[in-house]
Amino acid sequence: MLDFDALLAESLKAGSTVAAFWEMTPRETYALIQAEGWRREQAQRGRAWLAWHIGALQRTKRFPSLQRLMGPDKPKALSADEMASRREEFQEMKAIWERKHS
Repeated sequence: MLDFDALLAESLKAGSTVAAFWEMTPRETYALIQAEGWRREQAQRGRAWLAWHIGALQRTKRFPSLQRLMGPDKPKALSADEMASRREEFQEMKAIWERKHS
């Protein structure tokens, strides 16, 4: 049996409102809570990455330029062969997805 009070509390922690909670199905509420957990995990991973790099950069003898740290502004252009290969991979993934969801 569902404990709606506990589910409402978790939904509110995930950023929902009371009105939105009562308009959602339990499956939608669960998805909302799972998505918020994923966002929090990603934020924590980002903070850990940042802390590690701050510590690592403090130990360097020669501090790299911001441009070198940030990397290139634009992605590398794909050759015609690479583009064709990526399209083929996409079509394969699309076909697999359609088989699973039809």
